[in-house]
Amino acid sequence: MTTNEKIAQLRERMKKDHLDAYYVNTADPHQSEYISDYYKERAWLTGFSGSAGYALVTMKEALLWADGRYFIQAEKQIAGSEFRLMKMDTPGYPDLIGWLRENLAPGSKLGMCDYMVSQAFYEKLSAALSPCKIHLVADGSLIGDFWKDRPALPKGKLFLHELQFTGKTAAQKIAELRAKMKADRVEAQLLAGLDDIAWLYNYRGNDVEDNPVALAFALITMKEAKLFIDPDKVGPEVKKNLEENGIEVLDYEQVNSAVHELREESIALNKQRINRRLFRTLPEKIRVVDQRDYPTLMKACLSEVELKNQMKAYVRDSAVITRFLFWVKREVSKGSRLTEWDTVEKLHALRLPLENFIQESFSTIAAYGPNAAMMHYSPSPENSAELKARGFFLCDCGSQFYDGTTDVTRTIALGPLTDEEIHDFTLTLKSHISLARVIFLEGVTGHYIDIIAREPLWREYMDYKCGTGHGVGYVLGVHEGPQRISKAGVGAVVLHEGMVVTNEPGVYKEGKHGIRLENDCVVSFAAERGGDRFLRLETCTLVPLDRSAIDVSLLSDEELEWLNSYHARVEKELLPLMSSEEERSELKAACAPLKRCAS
Repeated sequence: MTTNEKIAQLRERMKKDHLDAYYVNTADPHQSEYISDYYKERAWLTGFSGSAGYALVTMKEALLWADGRYFIQAEKQIAGSEFRLMKMDTPGYPDLIGWLRENLAPGSKLGMCDYMVSQAFYEKLSAALSPCKIHLVADGSLIGDFWKDRPALPKGKLFLHELQFTGKTAAQKIAELRAKMKADRVEAQLLAGLDDIAWLYNYRGNDVEDNPVALAFALITMKEAKLFIDPDKVGPEVKKNLEENGIEVLDYEQVNSAVHELREESIALNKQRINRRLFRTLPEKIRVVDQRDYPTLMKACLSEVELKNQMKAYVRDSAVITRFLFWVKREVSKGSRLTEWDTVEKLHALRLPLENFIQESFSTIAAYGPNAAMMHYSPSPENSAELKARGFFLCDCGSQFYDGTTDVTRTIALGPLTDEEIHDFTLTLKSHISLARVIFLEGVTGHYIDIIAREPLWREYMDYKCGTGHGVGYVLGVHEGPQRISKAGVGAVVLHEGMVVTNEPGVYKEGKHGIRLENDCVVSFAAERGGDRFLRLETCTLVPLDRSAIDVSLLSDEELEWLNSYHARVEKELLPLMSSEEERSELKAACAPLKRCAS
């Protein structure tokens, strides 16, 4: 079935329900960023495979909204269909609400799937459209009526995250959560975030590709802790552990009745994560405290045990990425035929034997030349460019280990570079170093320091259409908040010690090249002066930055000092982990101090 045929089918279904428009988002019943194949309705309908975005279909229009990471990719994937790209946060392109208010007549009905949209989104949309007399109809999925080859719901088994990695039992974490509930005078906590639940109950799952989570809800009161999940996913060992920690396992579908039958007078929940259908089941008289879920902030700051483990994972993964990049350069220089997909398979093969390796933390982005201008480009066996001994190769990759999660990007030169390529690489490096060297006052959010990374690019009237850094979970989501470094101030949270964030500025020029340099960092104590505490971003990733692509003349003395100091640390930590004399020689060369040319 073509995209246009799917649109026609949806319109026929809309006619039956007397709907004038239908909204399709990228979500599951838990408002997850990364979702199982079963819930990828927007991707199936539009043909656009990006991890974010939403679609709107009327009887005459088919619109797809995507953010700056995906403009190029989205245009390519919807080409030839009725869908028209609406560029988020771009002048001349209205947002969803603006478009609806301008184009739907009074009395129009807007449909959506009630278990795929959050209660917060529903309320926001309702408040904005009610004055226009546009009515919301939130019910079951229309897409499901004609998606005949829809993938099955995932059935992956849970596995325990052992105490040596967690540092605390599930019972200890639940006790800490209850203490917070008591302090806030709430009697229940309803959780829908898959990462929050997995962390709190000390298990991991296999329901979402590259994300070790499982479809589940959790309900905690002062006396009970419940897990709502497909019971077939819970083996005897996991069930025993859960029960020993005071957790009752119930069927996934029982969450609606359990919530409806609550006798507590108050409940804490996050309307951004609770779907509309589940929210409607709450007892009418219960007091709802809409706030960020307690585990979200509890797990955002790594404990001493978690941080110690995470540091081991950084070194282990950095070594294998470094060895991989040396291999890519070596093979290309020899004239070997090498495609983007070949590099993905090679990196996976190198990671498989690593201690505590579970899986990649996301699909590896291996992009040569112009493909790297698409921020979230991913090759496939059928669509993969051949690497040449010129220009840039970008690799954005990460691992899930039992002792941590990584996310790293390097852009390397495969041969001669143009002056423009060297210039843009050096600007990206300057931006990266600016953030790596920042000292900031305790109590600020990532919004305050985002400009520090962008400033070298803004001076040359350049920008990247995405955030500078995102949070990284601990053996959980590679994109995991609430911490972030971004231009967006709304929803920004204070950066606390122990939070992991990425540092990843970039330059993206369609049809030419994409450059990104990304390290994982942990928020760390810097100093205390005059009663004020200052923090910094401690760089944790240890992978050489390509010296051959740097114009040293553009670096300040402080930037050059940082680069050489970083490379000295990389060499010291990784040299024992290189597998051959050849790799050790390559590492020493890659980490040799850069010097200015004599004038």
